Amino acid sequence: MNNFNLTPSPALLDMLGRIPFKGYQCIAELIDNSIDAIIANEEILKDEQRIIRVTIPTKSKLDRNEPIVIEDWGVGMTETELENSVRAGFSSKSSNTTLGLFGMGFNVATSKLANCVQVWTSTKDMSEEVGVLIDLQEMKRTGTFDRPKRFRSKNEGKTSGTQIHIYNFKPDGIHIINPPTIQRDLKRVYSKHLFNKHRIKIFVNDTELQPYEFCIWNKHRSIRHNNNDVPVYIDINHKFGDEFYCNNCFNWQNLNETVHTQTECPYCGNVGNYSKKSIEVKGWVGIQRFSDEFNYGIDISRNGRVLSKLDKTFFSWSKSTDSRFNPEYPRDTTYAGGRIVGQLDVNFVVPNYTKDNFDRTDPNWNKVVNFLRGEGPLQPELAKEQGFAAPNTSPIAILFNAFRKINVPGVKTFCMANANGGVDHTTPRMWATEFFNSNIEYEDDTIWWEAVIKSDVPKTVSTFNPLQPIIYTKSHDVDNPNGGVTKSNDKPVVYERYPGDKKLLRSYIFDIEKHIGQTPIEIDLYDYSPSNQVDTPLIFESRGTMLKFNVYAYSDHPLFNDFSESINDLLFMEVAAKYAMLINSDKWPITRLFYLLKSIYDTESIVSVGELLSKSQMVIRNVQNLLTSGLGFKINNPPELDSTQLNQLRRKYTDINGASVQDVKALTSNTMFLGYMDIDYLFNFIRDYPAIIYDGHVFNLPYLSLDDSDKQDQLAKYTSYITDLKWFVNVLPKESDHYIKTKKQEIIRNSFCIHFLNEHLVKKI
Repeated sequence: MNNFNLTPSPALLDMLGRIPFKGYQCIAELIDNSIDAIIANEEILKDEQRIIRVTIPTKSKLDRNEPIVIEDWGVGMTETELENSVRAGFSSKSSNTTLGLFGMGFNVATSKLANCVQVWTSTKDMSEEVGVLIDLQEMKRTGTFDRPKRFRSKNEGKTSGTQIHIYNFKPDGIHIINPPTIQRDLKRVYSKHLFNKHRIKIFVNDTELQPYEFCIWNKHRSIRHNNNDVPVYIDINHKFGDEFYCNNCFNWQNLNETVHTQTECPYCGNVGNYSKKSIEVKGWVGIQRFSDEFNYGIDISRNGRVLSKLDKTFFSWSKSTDSRFNPEYPRDTTYAGGRIVGQLDVNFVVPNYTKDNFDRTDPNWNKVVNFLRGEGPLQPELAKEQGFAAPNTSPIAILFNAFRKINVPGVKTFCMANANGGVDHTTPRMWATEFFNSNIEYEDDTIWWEAVIKSDVPKTVSTFNPLQPIIYTKSHDVDNPNGGVTKSNDKPVVYERYPGDKKLLRSYIFDIEKHIGQTPIEIDLYDYSPSNQVDTPLIFESRGTMLKFNVYAYSDHPLFNDFSESINDLLFMEVAAKYAMLINSDKWPITRLFYLLKSIYDTESIVSVGELLSKSQMVIRNVQNLLTSGLGFKINNPPELDSTQLNQLRRKYTDINGASVQDVKALTSNTMFLGYMDIDYLFNFIRDYPAIIYDGHVFNLPYLSLDDSDKQDQLAKYTSYITDLKWFVNVLPKESDHYIKTKKQEIIRNSFCIHFLNEHLVKKI
């Protein structure tokens, strides 16, 4: 024999099953093949042939070895096509328009789940179905890839199509087969555009798969920003040019058109097997109706298969390691998260083998990034600092600058107001849950928009109308700030000293007379969008006296974007300066007056141990009340209590109910038992039972709806917040004043968790 036999061992297929595929990825690989066949032949397929059905057994059925079944009614395969489709490494797909790529997806997916897979298929011209059984254990035992052909009669009413049966499951395969989880995850695998364009329907256990749909505002709405109307939705359809694509290894080439047929591919060595294709990106970016710490970003797909979900790389400027650029968004009210979302289909990217990411070092990908977010920073003031003279007009930069502010309610920000006049971030998230649950009342944005419009109504009444111009009458000559002099025999002149849009935020009466013996200062504070260039972040306009002012807060001023100072901080500083000028006393310098005003009128920002302890205890008590209200929540795996905890449970139960505990296991199978446990145990319960705590049960924070990797990341973040809360409740009150003083920065940093957790409580009790 003159040749080496390099046919791999059948054990190779078993090894492929060790690739870290998740359950939904295995099923998606098999669905991809059916979708590709539908798209390739859609001109000849009827609607009933565009259906794909997936049957995933429950745990009890898996134990009985009932198979996973994937079936379609498309064009089917010939004997040769069937043989090639199950051959490891073979791919007949020479186009970059298909979902499958590597010729290994079928083998990896089936080998991950089970030892046996049986495929049956037929075309409309075949009189019977042809099939093959891949039995990994038998193939390893016999040492051969040869598998006999099988034949059977076509099912009644089925003229063509393919059916796959997977059974004799591996232990690791059973572990990742969970029908509800797979069904949920498959919703995020394919873009809605793919389903709509090709009229594809997928049923999983007889339930039609509804692809993920972003909860965005009506595409025709817009916001007024810098005297321009900025839409909430921007269509993307951009072609970068044509390049050559290797049909053998799927890599893009930089080739001259006149010589490409003679050129060897530097990636795979194939000669002349190229196609000329367009490098383009299609889709949209826009604003969703709620802000969220996690649920924002851009879905990136290739031919409808989502490779990166809620990608946030567009929100960082890669050319700098400065924390001001990484990330650039969200930068304002960061605890509330972001709301810029989008879907991009990028036809040229090559996915990794698990199809949950792609090569981001491809120069063509950099073209997409620069087009979508611009080559410079999103923040105009920082762009100028970095030498970018021209404004960033990329799609994301447009949305960023118009919608970055979410700290003031109303049509200017598309934010709702809460009862205190601030921004309500909780209600939109609760409504978004209804949207994702297909509640028809929340599908369009009507009630959302009505709530935003109502938020523009001032919560306090002011006698001053900033939209009413100052009128100068004929009774005397007046210097006109717009130029010239108004003579007594002229008609009245009407003008605004500070032209622009003004909306009343709140009214203050700063009454510290008992401390300094000075009459109160009255302030009407307005959010201000000036018509002309303004360099001052806070403008004081007298209302005819030194003690009454209209104050215009220019919230887009760089000071508020680049630094942590709030509008309130500047307001208290300016009022302190005016009081200092009035009383002119060394005992009351500006800094002491500033502290006095903050301590009376800005208690929310006070970093005192007593105040933080009170707020911390309120949050954890609210958590306990939510868990023990109504009928409580069922606990599928009741906790095992140690002897100390059991004694506590029995003692408190008897104290409260006047009777002893009859069945501890039954009692601890519902969260109502937490009413008999102390706060220390409650912290342990929160840590051990995240499925009960999150997803709108106690906190409006996502958990079960996340991918496994995202789930762990988010849970680690939530756990750190709970740990900080526990530190405030259990540790800080016991420490000395000296310890507290040395830990001030840590206290300030950790105090964020109190606000965050309280903000995300399902309801305030």
